[in-house]
Amino acid sequence: MSDDSTCDTDRLDDVVLALLWANSFEEEFGGHRAWKSLPWDALDRLHARGLIGDARRRAHSVALDPAAFERGRALFEQWFAAPSRAPVPTTVKAIARTGTKATTATVHQFKITLDRVKPPVWRRIQLPSSATFWDLHCTLSDAMGWEDAHMHEFRIGGKRNGLQIGIPMEYDMPWGDAPGLADWDVPITAHLAEPGTSCVYLYDFGDGWSHKVLLEAILPAEAKAKYPRCLAGARACPPEDCGGVHGYQQICTALANPAKADEEAEELLEWLGGDYDPEAFDAGKVKFRSAARRLKELRSSMR
Repeated sequence: MSDDSTCDTDRLDDVVLALLWANSFEEEFGGHRAWKSLPWDALDRLHARGLIGDARRRAHSVALDPAAFERGRALFEQWFAAPSRAPVPTTVKAIARTGTKATTATVHQFKITLDRVKPPVWRRIQLPSSATFWDLHCTLSDAMGWEDAHMHEFRIGGKRNGLQIGIPMEYDMPWGDAPGLADWDVPITAHLAEPGTSCVYLYDFGDGWSHKVLLEAILPAEAKAKYPRCLAGARACPPEDCGGVHGYQQICTALANPAKADEEAEELLEWLGGDYDPEAFDAGKVKFRSAARRLKELRSSMR
């Protein structure tokens, strides 16, 4: 290869490194990652030099070596005279441990409403704006009262051409056309950045629970508040594995008038036990489990 060609390749690699820094974000366990929609040959060379992780892996983002992160920052600011970015808040510190004070400047406030259920089952939650969709999944699941024992997925945009964000599936699985994006790789601000925007959250593809996730506001974090938190809500979460909306409505009808319950409803009530009250909900009793620990357990189970 000629000196000119080597020089051109080096320039391209520097440009790619600067762009990687410009779209980077801090990952859950420390370090930085960046979206990898950039020239593959440059990404491969940067990987060979030990500056970034292997871009050929299935994740939609790639890990940046600390030296690569700082060099990318310097190159970007040199060429574009951009002021140094403020440090990215750490998602783990902000929300992954119950009882940890937020270190982020703003919080996203969402209203979560279960579809096709009346009277409505809903929750109002807050979590740091630095959160990923995995963090939102964990917060939503705990606030609603789901056991997180089934698959989940966020859908952005229309059903036909929309984006799926969740736990990636293999292409050859019968129920998945594509693996989608890993929700721990996608910041919520990538798709839910303006109040009034919304998405759909699906839980338990068998029972088919669908939720509307509405971003109500982006607010300054309160100095003494602990995030995530549940501010309000109404009615208990449907029982896990009750048969979806139809089974849940049968349970509510039978509980309201046990004397008129048919055989199918009686079997549901016997399966349910006697301690379920569909009207019961107390936001102050919501407990949030560690999002970081749950992600670590998930990754271990996927190996």
